[in-house]
Amino acid sequence: MLQWSRYTALIYAIGLALGEAAINWGHWQYAPLWIVDYICVAWLLAGFWTTRNGKSNVILISGWSFTAAVFYMAFFINLDPENPARAKPEEMPLVYLIGFMLLLTVLGVITSALAYRKNSTESFV
Repeated sequence: MLQWSRYTALIYAIGLALGEAAINWGHWQYAPLWIVDYICVAWLLAGFWTTRNGKSNVILISGWSFTAAVFYMAFFINLDPENPARAKPEEMPLVYLIGFMLLLTVLGVITSALAYRKNSTESFV
C-alpha cells in the first residue's frame, strides 16, 4: 500500500503542477488560489522522497491530508448554489476532474495511513 501511495503522490504532484500551470498560463488567478496547489505539490513530493526507505510515513500522510482538504474546498465551492462565482456549465468537466482528484487524495490518505499502521513502530512525535 505504501508503494501505491508513494507513486500515486509522485504522479499526482507532477500532474497537479503541470495542470495548474496550463490552466493559469497567461492569466494567473488570485495568488493564494494557485500557491496552495504548489504547496500541495511540494508536500507530496517531500512525502514521496521521505518514504523511499519505507519509513517516515507521517509526511506522506500529512501531504495527502492537506491536499485532500484543498480539493475538498475547491470541489464544494464550485457546487455551492449560493456562490455567485460557482462553476458555469461549460466549466463542469473541470469540476468533475477536481472531484476525481479529491477521490484520489482520500485514497492516498487511507493507503498511507494503513501503511503507517502496518509499520506502527514509527511515532508521530
